Amino acid sequence: MHQLQLSTSTGATDIVVGELLSSRLIGLEQEPVLLIDEHVSFHHHDIFEPFRSLIIPSGESGKTLQTVEALYRELITLEADRSTLVVGVGGGLATDVAGFVASTFLRGTPFGFISTTLLGQVDASIGGKNGVNLDGYKNMIGNIRQPSFVWCDLSLLGSLDSREYVSGIAEVIKYGFIRDKSFLEYLEEHMELLLKQDMGVLEHVVSTSASIKSDVVQQDEMESDLRKILNFGHTIGHAIERHKGILHGEAVGMGMVLAARLSHLQGLLSSSEVDRVEKLILSAGLPVSMELDPSEIYQNIRKDKKKSGTDVHFVLLKGLGSTLIRPIELTELKSMVHDLC
Repeated sequence: MHQLQLSTSTGATDIVVGELLSSRLIGLEQEPVLLIDEHVSFHHHDIFEPFRSLIIPSGESGKTLQTVEALYRELITLEADRSTLVVGVGGGLATDVAGFVASTFLRGTPFGFISTTLLGQVDASIGGKNGVNLDGYKNMIGNIRQPSFVWCDLSLLGSLDSREYVSGIAEVIKYGFIRDKSFLEYLEEHMELLLKQDMGVLEHVVSTSASIKSDVVQQDEMESDLRKILNFGHTIGHAIERHKGILHGEAVGMGMVLAARLSHLQGLLSSSEVDRVEKLILSAGLPVSMELDPSEIYQNIRKDKKKSGTDVHFVLLKGLGSTLIRPIELTELKSMVHDLC
């Protein structure tokens, strides 16, 4: 078991990796209300049946203001108050929604997360970003407020669809590219075991990823500077995700490849390093190319949250394990997107 703490101006989060969930739930001092992903509720009914639960619809169609409003009403019916502990249970979608509901209901109730997907355990549940989509655009409405805890029971990952599991590996790989070259080398050497869900490798990967993200968030909780590096591959990735309707990690994998190629065009990354980026993403079973409509990708990027005026802030690789954030004008970006796609 690994345990670490993320401390910021808005709160502190205890992150636990590797302990069985059942022991943690039994130890809670107050009865929680679980906001639980419907698929997780179905697959792990025996674990969560004793607790009061509200269902979050699975899939991006459930990550909406309509879902949030329905959950508010159900909490009112349960007579929840400002002392009610809300626990989001599921992947990144469920914890994003649950965190937003808890941090806005009655102007804020205590909350924590039980993260049940690899993507959630290494990324989405950590850092305090909560929110929902609007008209298909990712995370357009939300806030930043830290959960009290994030529990990562690795045994729950066994019920994941293999495609969902591989999707989560994209975020793991990202940390090696942007922050830790030795971790990148570890992933290159242990990818086969990670794909087989070897528990020793998995615990090391999840705890290292959580530690890297926590360190970045502690230095820049509100994403004014350093935290932006966590968006590597996401600007183009979110555009691909909306355009093609594929999984988040699949889109981010391609987004990282395109961002690496853009880094090479900007003179920051060698061609051999670009090849290494593509090779690692391919080894995880993630796509590195797909037929894309450049105009559609460009229009989606224009609506990205990271746009500022006429510029889009791109996270580029300055060698492997290091980053540079560079603003690119929309007029210049249009031709770049056409070339990259």
